[in-house]
Amino acid sequence: MAGKRVAPGGIRRLGETWTPLGMPSAVRLPHNGGMRAVSLVPSGTLMLRALGVEPVGVSHSCPNPHGVPVVTEGLIPKGLPQGEIDRRVREAYQRGLPLYRIRGEILASLEPELLVTQGVCEVCAVTPGEVAGALPLLAQRPKVVELTGVRLGDLFADLRHLAREAGVEERGRRLEEELRNQLACLPPPPKVRPRVVFLEWLDPPYLGGHWVPEMVALAGGEYLGPAPGEASRRVPPETLPEAEVVLLSFCGYSLEEAEQAVTSYLDAGGPLASYLEERRTYILDAAPFQALTHRVVEGIHLLAGILRGEAAPGDLVKPL
Repeated sequence: MAGKRVAPGGIRRLGETWTPLGMPSAVRLPHNGGMRAVSLVPSGTLMLRALGVEPVGVSHSCPNPHGVPVVTEGLIPKGLPQGEIDRRVREAYQRGLPLYRIRGEILASLEPELLVTQGVCEVCAVTPGEVAGALPLLAQRPKVVELTGVRLGDLFADLRHLAREAGVEERGRRLEEELRNQLACLPPPPKVRPRVVFLEWLDPPYLGGHWVPEMVALAGGEYLGPAPGEASRRVPPETLPEAEVVLLSFCGYSLEEAEQAVTSYLDAGGPLASYLEERRTYILDAAPFQALTHRVVEGIHLLAGILRGEAAPGDLVKPL
């Protein structure tokens, strides 16, 4: 059973939900409590489940172990090379075209009382404008929670807001307390912090921003990228910083998918091949890094192990 396994950093997985060890059972065990919540973004789905609220509908990119109705769809085909995905995203953005579509009839049929969306990234999920356009399709207007955090500390504000609107404030308080306790258990930084580059896309390279710099710093590294809270930044391959450790964690990619993308890139002689092969490079599952959820605490513990040479290959990390 997945709930018996312990992950790096002392985090236990319960089905698709990761929660800190020692979490009170009222928080660990999903229970809907009568709230009809629909999540239009993976971060919302993960946060709801950590709070014990099982959504009645989710986005196409959310983990969906119970097979609930899917209320969005992506308009860029799956399985394309990263370079082609980037080209299509930039083309759609320049032409003012959406990357996702809300399935209005399905959403309306679910009669949501709570709708969870995000306002951080126009590429990652449906935008606030697209959500606003779907609201008139609903017989009754739901409460809308827009997750907007871009710094690590914003996680707790988003968590409290979501817990309050979902009617599970006590569970939110307990989860926040446990997450803060997990952060307090991090090892002290090494005497000399290794220089770190975190790439959330490889072709073309994007240096991770927002909460990633704080994650690296808390884990014990010196981050060579955007400042905390700043957006991810595209950089020419030849200008990447001289890092000691390179972390590859591509938005929306599992570890297996990321490994396949890196292999294809190297086989094609990508311009960063030598850069990656000459450094301590690790491929990561994106789940603990790509969204500002409780899982970033797990990600920080994982990075702390990597930077100290203590992270064993598993289902979240693999050395290049």
